[in-house]
Amino acid sequence: LVEIHERYGREVVLIGWSLGGLFARELAKRHPDRVAKVITMGSPFSGNPRANNAWRIYQFITGHKVDQPPIDGDTKEKPPVPTVAFWSARDGIVSARSSCGKEGERDRAVALRCNHIGFSYSPICIVEIIKELEKI
Repeated sequence: LVEIHERYGREVVLIGWSLGGLFARELAKRHPDRVAKVITMGSPFSGNPRANNAWRIYQFITGHKVDQPPIDGDTKEKPPVPTVAFWSARDGIVSARSSCGKEGERDRAVALRCNHIGFSYSPICIVEIIKELEKI
């Protein structure tokens, strides 16, 4: 992030899918002066971290409990930059409530009609990302 910000001399838009959205939010908290906006896609930043269908796999792979991540931070805490949460009632992996977030945990929430994998390729998601980028 620092290198990209310095190379182009502009704030960066961070787009994170699933767990990547949690990383994007935490990165924006640490470097808000370098981030223009955070867009999360099906990212479980709100509510119970076990409110998804992948937490057991996550714990198996990482070796730590899903509610005890190896980094400091509160995933529910909104970064001090504009945040948009893409979520879907059809996600199938992450709870819609967890990826939509509550008032104060994100600036806006955008409901999409796709499954969890679909955030990465569905035309409707791509169009919404472009709309968000055009607002910068």
